[in-house]
Amino acid sequence: MQMRMPAKSLGRIVLSIVLLAAFAAAAPLSAANQGQVPFHASFATIFQSTLAFPEIHVTVQGVGQADHLGRTATFSNNQVGNLITNQTTATYTLIAANGDRVVIQDATTDHLDLGAGTVTFVGTYIVVGGTGRFAGATGGGILVGSARFLGPGSGIGQFTLNGTISSPGSLK
Repeated sequence: MQMRMPAKSLGRIVLSIVLLAAFAAAAPLSAANQGQVPFHASFATIFQSTLAFPEIHVTVQGVGQADHLGRTATFSNNQVGNLITNQTTATYTLIAANGDRVVIQDATTDHLDLGAGTVTFVGTYIVVGGTGRFAGATGGGILVGSARFLGPGSGIGQFTLNGTISSPGSLK
């Protein structure tokens, strides 16, 4: 018996591979030209959401660990997802223990499994600035994560960032 993968799932897998390949090909060139260093961050989050069909508005708070920042808090109060197109946008602020900040904007393609109350997402992000030693920071990469609803308008989640950021030492 041969199992067939739904076309929609296969399309998402192909999109993820293409995004990762494109980033991998472009990152070394941009990193060499703009003083970029590798960047990785991982966060556990809680969220609150409000549905205004076809959009869902989400506020996210989280904690985690990020290269060059250490123990880091994060938040977004402008995440908007379109339930018809499965597109999500947001601005996240990452805050280091010393108060330095990195600001990222993301654009993700989501996979919604509302029957199970879960959302998985993959997409890209860009670093649009920061404060302290990250003032004027640039960079970008891949964002991957998931969220699970625990009630009608709240839940928990996690996400990771993998890419590059301006060398913190070059921002002084």
